[in-house]
Amino acid sequence: MKQKSTAFGIKAGLIIAALYVLLLWIKFTFLSYNPFVFYLGGFISYFLIIAALIIAAVQKRNQQGGYAEIKDLFQPIFIAIIFAEIAYLLFTYFYLNYINPTFFQTYEQAMDAFAHKNKMSAEKIQAQVNMVRAQAQSSKDFWGLAKGILARWIVIDSIFGLMIAFLFRKKTPQQLMDMRVLDQKF
Repeated sequence: MKQKSTAFGIKAGLIIAALYVLLLWIKFTFLSYNPFVFYLGGFISYFLIIAALIIAAVQKRNQQGGYAEIKDLFQPIFIAIIFAEIAYLLFTYFYLNYINPTFFQTYEQAMDAFAHKNKMSAEKIQAQVNMVRAQAQSSKDFWGLAKGILARWIVIDSIFGLMIAFLFRKKTPQQLMDMRVLDQKF
């Protein structure tokens, strides 16, 4: 059973990782012309990844005959999260440093134009530009990026994964009967 759960998690992880890379490519390539659209795209992408984790949980439960405990659902979700976040890390690092190393320069120009168009104060514009420059600098440090992405996002995604596992768990009729018998004894 554990091998099947691990294999399912790896399969789901590879599919979700491929989806994540596609969404990141779309975000970096087509949505960076406008900071609002860029962040909105990131927000929507994240919810699509959460939806993919939900689909994986439902499929895992169906694979087990419609019944699953939290641990049965969370294990493959956690494996999928690890695969997805490693894909996120690798794609982001290689895209920003080797595929499109001028991304942050272009994005900074878009951010500046967006800020001026929306009549932001000079201080806010400078703060935004400084933020983009700091992100550009941190994207060059693979291990720093890895610590930030993997440590933070695996924990956050795992919290969502636990909530998904909790929401989609379903006890077998025998387990429910055993719980009722235990309740009656006390």
